[in-house]
Amino acid sequence: MTTRLSSCVRLNDPGELIAAVPHLLGFHPVDSLVLITLKDAGQSKVGLTLRVDLPATDDHEALAASLLPPITTQQATGVMVIVVGGGDHSRFDGPPHRDVVGVVERMLAEAAVPCLHSIWTPDTAAGSRWQCFGEDDCHGRLPDPGGTTLAAASVVAGAVTFADRTELAELLNQDPAPDLERRAELLAAATEAGDLDRTLSGTATARRDLAALHRALESTERNNLLVDDDLVVRLAFALTDRRVRDACMRWCSGPRAVAAERLWLELTRAIPEPERAEPATLLGLCAYLRGNGALAGVALSAALRARPDHVLASLLDDLLQSGMAPDQLRAVVSDSAEEALLAIEMGEEEPW
Repeated sequence: MTTRLSSCVRLNDPGELIAAVPHLLGFHPVDSLVLITLKDAGQSKVGLTLRVDLPATDDHEALAASLLPPITTQQATGVMVIVVGGGDHSRFDGPPHRDVVGVVERMLAEAAVPCLHSIWTPDTAAGSRWQCFGEDDCHGRLPDPGGTTLAAASVVAGAVTFADRTELAELLNQDPAPDLERRAELLAAATEAGDLDRTLSGTATARRDLAALHRALESTERNNLLVDDDLVVRLAFALTDRRVRDACMRWCSGPRAVAAERLWLELTRAIPEPERAEPATLLGLCAYLRGNGALAGVALSAALRARPDHVLASLLDDLLQSGMAPDQLRAVVSDSAEEALLAIEMGEEEPW
């Protein structure tokens, strides 16, 4: 399930709304069930967008049930149900996956959420024909997705729309295996020495770790970050201190958020597993707070692959799936980061 959480652009025509799906998700979906929530009395303001793979089995009830909680959380005034791909339109049977759409429509009705349209389209390319389920006279052709109102808003916001989810996931591709293996060995040695230092020096080590990360953030802001073995090992070890990692969360919001996201992305690529989980979680948090649910989902998945029991990554992933808005999360993150910083500083005044 992926969401572009901050999208809020008024759209009216069904074809324009379908063409906006790639920008709402951050990528062009393939063989997907997409639900777009609409809000306000006129049901013309786009809210949360959900996407799941079309079901390979007949367990449609469970699939539909998984989509309801975030929709009810958002207090949607209407939902557009869109099937992308999944087969060909039949002259006699109509669009494919009528069965799963029927289950979703029923569950929405039981939750008192109006289903405004249920539509099938083979893909989200310009000129593709869309067709409503059960309404022969409800059809049209998609406008160019790159020319929609939301496409323009995405460009202004600096968002990138990828060809598919695989291309988005490739952003996080790790460095070559020999580099990762070498760094893993260096990190093991550094961890042995660093753990002793933490035992002997207490919070002084945490302050040094946070200072090292702050210097890396400043270098990222100046576009002169040098990602070599020494830096990767130093920062990977620093992030293994939960207090240090949590203190870094405050950089994911505000004027330093863009640079912080770039730093976490670089480290997610460069740090071997399982330590990769820490920067991947921070990358997911930055993307989440920026409203890019697609990137947040990919980053948090990477964190949980690296460390399946990672508590913060699991929590953020659950919140993302539940549809919690970034603004609701931002205050919690700020409080947690300040508590971590106080635990490190122990009352000392250090400007970071």
